[in-house]
Amino acid sequence: MNFDQFLTFRALRAKATIENGAFNSDATDQIFAAAPDAQIKTVCAPISIPLFDRMNETLSLLDISKRQFIEAAIIEALNHADRVMESVDIFESIPAESNQAEAEGRSA
Repeated sequence: MNFDQFLTFRALRAKATIENGAFNSDATDQIFAAAPDAQIKTVCAPISIPLFDRMNETLSLLDISKRQFIEAAIIEALNHADRVMESVDIFESIPAESNQAEAEGRSA
């Protein structure tokens, strides 16, 4: 590890401590602990063996659970999709009342 990498590591570690980790999934863990019968859904999808192996290797190196990683990835992907849909004005040709109802449905 060179000096720049060391500084980057320490800065990110401090940031994670200050922000309590953006992707630490503590909130989900607390829900599980407080209410084992909490309303949750399991996301399941078949993926290729090479992709599965790559994911396992990466998560092992980074010491991240599959649930934490997948939850963070889904949040990031949905946020990105929201930004893209907003930038292309996906509801441009739909009357204003329908636009508002659709936006409210996504935020609920």
